[in-house]
Amino acid sequence: MDKNIENLYKEIIFKIGYYRNKNNLSARETSLQLGFSDSFVNRIERQTVELKVSTLLKFFEIVNITPQEFFYPYPENYAKDMEIFEAIKSLSQENKTTILELANKLKNK
Repeated sequence: MDKNIENLYKEIIFKIGYYRNKNNLSARETSLQLGFSDSFVNRIERQTVELKVSTLLKFFEIVNITPQEFFYPYPENYAKDMEIFEAIKSLSQENKTTILELANKLKNK
């Protein structure tokens, strides 16, 4: 497997554990909700069985998140970042430039 793909796969597996724990779901409980044997999620997390896209989509439903939220690089910031994004979308280009300049100044402090 290509190293980049392998790293991305590991990140996906990590995030499954992150969202499972965030929702107080055991691996066993998640496996059963997905419609598999009670050890299925453990095997996914140990990477002894490969995750299917259809299973991942069902997992999103179980933990009540969107694919966008799952793949967002900073899951703990997702809600606030999307709130900011929604507020900025309707601004003029000039105002967006002003906000970007302010954000860059704050970032460099």
